[in-house]
Formats: sequence, structure tokens, C-alpha cells
Amino acid sequence: MATDNPTAASKETEEYLNPQFGGGQFHHAANGASTAEEKTEEYLNPQSSNGPDSARDMAAETLERIRTTNSIITITPEQFEKLYLQPQGQVKGDLRKTFGNPTPLALGGFVMGLTPLSCQLMGWRGSGQLGTATIGVFLFIGGPCLWVGGLLEFFLGNTFSFVVFFIYGGILFGWGATLQPFYNASGAYAPNGDYVTGKTEPAFWSSLAFWPLAAGMLSLLFMVGAVRINAVFMMVFFTVGFGFLLLAGAFWEQGLNDAVMFNRLCQGTGGTWFVTSLLGWYLLFVQIMDAVGFKWPLPVGDFSEFWAKREMNSKV
Repeated sequence: MATDNPTAASKETEEYLNPQFGGGQFHHAANGASTAEEKTEEYLNPQSSNGPDSARDMAAETLERIRTTNSIITITPEQFEKLYLQPQGQVKGDLRKTFGNPTPLALGGFVMGLTPLSCQLMGWRGSGQLGTATIGVFLFIGGPCLWVGGLLEFFLGNTFSFVVFFIYGGILFGWGATLQPFYNASGAYAPNGDYVTGKTEPAFWSSLAFWPLAAGMLSLLFMVGAVRINAVFMMVFFTVGFGFLLLAGAFWEQGLNDAVMFNRLCQGTGGTWFVTSLLGWYLLFVQIMDAVGFKWPLPVGDFSEFWAKREMNSKV
């Protein structure tokens, strides 16, 4: 029904369109929107309003988590050398904070290859044949783990660990390839090219001896570098290097057809490398315990403090 009073109709229309002048429907909608905005503001920024304490607590907790996530975690030189088996250097980037520590992987491959080989060289439980029974371990466990670990050390900027792991990984690969008839390393010294016949030729053993000789010299070079790291790592290189030199002597004695001295030197190599493997197992144990959160102060004979004091005194 039409309104009889035009003035009243105009007033109602004005109140509907402009709620500030009346209490119309639009006025209630505007108040509802304002209340929603205020509640949103209180939730997102509780410090600027009198919102509930739970909202403030939530915002503070979130901010604290962000600060914790972005915080910089530093480790001492001793802890770094225990983790990566080399002194801490200046490298670009934060890959060490992004990826895991590859050192335990390489150490695992090292002890898995060396431990059974040392036992076979000593002839335990009737074993022998220079580790022929464990060719698969050299080619598919020891060598690959050392190479993968060494490659990851390279990306982390750990030059010494990278070189060491790649060299010993290559030695295990080379050992397995030499024992593998497919490559027929000894067949080149046999008149008929036969692998088994070639292993009886003196020239094969005399030539093969230069390989452990070079490996022993390189290991002793690594030992000098490890003087900057810790005593256990230094002893690893000393024992493995001495074992390589004994093995070179064993091969030369085999080339002279002196089977008795060959066996004695092989047993000496196995005993020396068994000590090396025990040291490697200890380093691996230290690494694994640290990786899973056991903060045990296991000693490795750290040298970082000694060299830090020496460098400080030289500057003075």
C-alpha cells in the first residue's frame, strides 16, 4: 500500500540508504561487518587490541618457533673435526645445515671392506686367497659407500675427507677387479693368457707389488695431514699405510717363490689392518652415537686446541 505521507517515505528511504541517520537494515549489516573486522584484527595482531589471551599466546608461540627455526647453530672446531674428520674451513653456502653428514656412510664402507679382508689375510678359520670370497663386498659395499660419501664431502667443501674416501674407495674397487677373473689381470703374464696360470708367474706378483707400495706411501702422507685432526684418525692412516708396505713385501717374496715369507707378511698385513678396522669401527661408533643424539664425550684425541694455541702464539 502506498504511503500517504511523502515526507515519511523519504525519511525511511534515507535511513535505508544512509544508515548513519537511522537504525535501518543497512545499519545493522555495517555493524556486523565492523565487528568481524575487529575480531580478525584482534586475531592477527593481538597486541593492538584487547583480544583474548589465547590469541596473544598463539602469536607469541608462532613467532618463537620462527626465531628458533632461523637461528644459527654453531659448533666448536673439536666437534666439527669429530663429525667430518677434517679441520673446519671457510666455504660458501649452508649445505651442512641442509644435508646430513656423509662421513658415517664412508666409514661404514671402509670397515665393511677392510675387516673381512684383514681376517682372511691372517687365515682365521681356514680363510685365505687374498679376499677372493668377498669380491662382492669390495665392489658393491665398500667401494660404493666410500665414493658416495666422498662425493658428498666434496659438495660440503671438505677437501681432505673427499680425497681420502675417494682414494680408498678406488683401492677397494681395484682390489676386487684384480681378483676378478673377468678382468684377467694375471692372464697377461701367462703364455696362454689363462688367469689361473698367470697367478703362478713371478712377474705378475713383482709387478703387482708396486700398487700397495704406492698406496702405503699415500697413506703415510694422509697421516701427516691427520696430525691436524685427531689421534685416532692419524693411527688409522699409520696402520693402514704400514700394512700396505708389508703387503708389497709379501708380493715381492711371492715373486721370488718364497711361500713361507709370503704367508708371514700376509699375516702381518692382516694383523695390522685388523687394528685399522678396530679404529675405524670406533670412529663409526662415535659418529653414529652423535647422529642419533647421544651426547657422550667419547675421546678421539682431538688436536684442534693444540693447533689453535700454536697459531695464536705465533701471531703474538
